[in-house]
Amino acid sequence: MGAAWTINSDQTLKAFTQHVSELYQKHKYITYTQPRIGADRSLDQNALSHIWYGQIDKALSQPTGSSRRYCKLHFGVPLMRGECEKFRVAYDTVLKHRDYPEKLQIMDFFTVTSLMSREQMTRYMATIQQHFASEHGITLESKGEFKRYQNG
Repeated sequence: MGAAWTINSDQTLKAFTQHVSELYQKHKYITYTQPRIGADRSLDQNALSHIWYGQIDKALSQPTGSSRRYCKLHFGVPLMRGECEKFRVAYDTVLKHRDYPEKLQIMDFFTVTSLMSREQMTRYMATIQQHFASEHGITLESKGEFKRYQNG
């Protein structure tokens, strides 16, 4: 693996382009991998979201993975469609015309949350928390437990 570059000024941009140019002149071959859009997202956020999916599945007696698909489709897709033009075009082209059960199944393979920034993931998770608390009486916890409150 090569060196990592942080380009945050005209000087570092110039140094980077000079470096790439020299590498190309020497090897006549370069591979560049663009960082993921959501690469700044916390691993803790990712782990916590998966804990919550499991809590929701257990609380609602659903098969494993059901809540993950549901959350991605109902909360992640609208957030990303509204904030990322490329995502909106991809979703509208591939999934928008499909029926609901197909959309849910495709969520296992369609990238949604991994594209989110830390801030987007924070909003996504807050929406999940609020929805399942208000609609199902489930309080999602960070330690792998959940509490279910009966209304009335």
